[in-house]
Amino acid sequence: MNVVIRNLPQGSSEEEIRELLQEHGVPVTSVTLTNEGNAENCVAVLALDTNRAGADALVKMLDGKFWRGKTLAARAQNMFTGEGLNKT
Repeated sequence: MNVVIRNLPQGSSEEEIRELLQEHGVPVTSVTLTNEGNAENCVAVLALDTNRAGADALVKMLDGKFWRGKTLAARAQNMFTGEGLNKT
């Protein structure tokens, strides 16, 4: 499963995203940042070694979380269909 995190703060790095997830005890396979450092469009795609229920639990923890001055938006994404990519 993948989880997409949008509205990341300007200057967010892969290391900072991993630290945020470690606070919640989430084992992440990979973190891919797009437009790294761009406050308007910085997005992280997290590859997780979990099922849909685990991804949904992470989304519940992150969606709406205030982090480094920004309110995060998180959605689960089915890695095969792309489901969840266009949700805001």
